[in-house]
Amino acid sequence: MAVNGREIKIENERDLTWIVAPHFELQVSQTEEPIHVVILARNEASVIGGTLLALSIGLGPMDQMHVVADHCRDATARIAQKGGANVYLRENGGPAGKGQALRWWLEQTSAEASPEDIIVVLDADSLCAPNFFDSIRKRMADGQKVIQTRVEPVVRTSSPVARLAAYSETTEQRVSDAFRSKMGWSVRLRGTGMAFRRGILEEVCTSLSTFVEDVEMTLQLGAQKCPIHFAHETYVADPKPNDQNGAVRQRARWMRGQVQVLKAYFTQILRLLVRGPAGWSLLSSVLLKPKTLLIPLKAVLTALAWIGAILWTAPLLISVAAFGTLCLLIDGGTFIYGLRYASNRREAIFTLAIAPIYLMVWIKSLALSTVSGKVWHRVRPVNPEVLLSEISFISTLERFFKINQPTGNMAVQRVIADGGD
Repeated sequence: MAVNGREIKIENERDLTWIVAPHFELQVSQTEEPIHVVILARNEASVIGGTLLALSIGLGPMDQMHVVADHCRDATARIAQKGGANVYLRENGGPAGKGQALRWWLEQTSAEASPEDIIVVLDADSLCAPNFFDSIRKRMADGQKVIQTRVEPVVRTSSPVARLAAYSETTEQRVSDAFRSKMGWSVRLRGTGMAFRRGILEEVCTSLSTFVEDVEMTLQLGAQKCPIHFAHETYVADPKPNDQNGAVRQRARWMRGQVQVLKAYFTQILRLLVRGPAGWSLLSSVLLKPKTLLIPLKAVLTALAWIGAILWTAPLLISVAAFGTLCLLIDGGTFIYGLRYASNRREAIFTLAIAPIYLMVWIKSLALSTVSGKVWHRVRPVNPEVLLSEISFISTLERFFKINQPTGNMAVQRVIADGGD
């Protein structure tokens, strides 16, 4: 069947009316400027079908979907092709990784591309808000060349670790990134929900080499004084790891990438340091993590500075103690103010109260990152036995997401499909 001018194959067409529910306000821009959506997928057969179907509903007939099947061992490529995407098999194109895969895709498609093409980069399991592509087009038409939308974390478990991570991410975007945006400063890229003019993307992708391509691109763009605009009015829904092991693997990959970035981008970091508050803000957003470790560390150092200041009345120690106190007040105020964006404030307060538990996740992640070398740690387990006959694009959505759009917000919750397991 055809969805918005794009031919896709689904097993049960009746379910299409379930997705485009009465309250789901579909917004498809009529502008002629096409959008190229790029998904960098590695063994994502369990989620890629539902993602592509949701995209097909939201994209216009001139838009295109591209999936890079990066060293896959499952049915990702076949499912993506069946879902209407242009599929690129990367089997012998160098080391696996999103940054390397993105650079490879840009090289493969350079002949027929224009530097002014709009490129949107999504994760294989990201679901876009109904106004997502319309917002991207409007901002690009206004002259913005790099855009980061909100990334709304989706938690499908009662784990306090997952909920604390989601709350921290929401607070950082709703409070810290909103402040940066009002000041005219750049926000950091988040790996999904990113949009670029192709010429800019090609320039920053030439040297991508770590596990944290979003941090690399953020530092490069910041050093070049190319603004990263915050599209606060739209978002992508981003499912978080269901268990602690998935969170540990995800953060181990991040920590390993951070070390790689510090070695490879020392010059860019120095350039941002001399830029003043705008550069410091951007550096703090990508490098001063994890907060669950840094905030206790700042508290201890601030307390020691105050003790030293009282004992020796040294002006330097007094200045350090006062600065540390100010930083702690800002951190505390940010998390408290962020409660206004929590759907369940009582649960959010309880989650913050047990935040020290989260420190153990980072300790485990640190241990894993030190012994993992160049191993790419997956968050979701791989199931090589996933077959096309077992994948229904709609049932993928039904099993994991229920989309309702009555008030402009996407409510995502786990549901069970009829006959599903």
